[in-house]
Amino acid sequence: MSNSIQRAMTNLTQLVRLHDYSEGIVELDRLGAIDMYYLEAINQLDNPTIGTISNLLGQSTPNTNYHIKKLLSLELVEKKIDPDDRRVTHLSVTSKYRDALNKNNDFWEDLQFRLEEEVLPKDFATFKRVLRQATELIAEKNPR
Repeated sequence: MSNSIQRAMTNLTQLVRLHDYSEGIVELDRLGAIDMYYLEAINQLDNPTIGTISNLLGQSTPNTNYHIKKLLSLELVEKKIDPDDRRVTHLSVTSKYRDALNKNNDFWEDLQFRLEEEVLPKDFATFKRVLRQATELIAEKNPR
């Protein structure tokens, strides 16, 4: 049974990646889960510093710098020197990331709409519940 679940999840992951490539969202496909946490934290906060991000995600500064460099090289994040204290560097997401995020959101909204139209409401509710539970089970096995 696990092979059928594995096969289904692999197929789903590959289809999502193909979508990302077809939409030009290749940079997001190169990111791991931790990279996405960093990116989302930067996106949700107002010009955070590297220290703020390190503390928020419970990561060391060198580890944070490693991930930030990756995001900088993919042009998804940019650094800005604080005009009042030039020792402080602030981070923000780029328009490239915001555009990719919007394309990605459009894809997921369209998919949800299509599922709601084609799947019985009871089955769709079960599907969402099982996805949530699967995510929680996987997260339990992979603590931060």
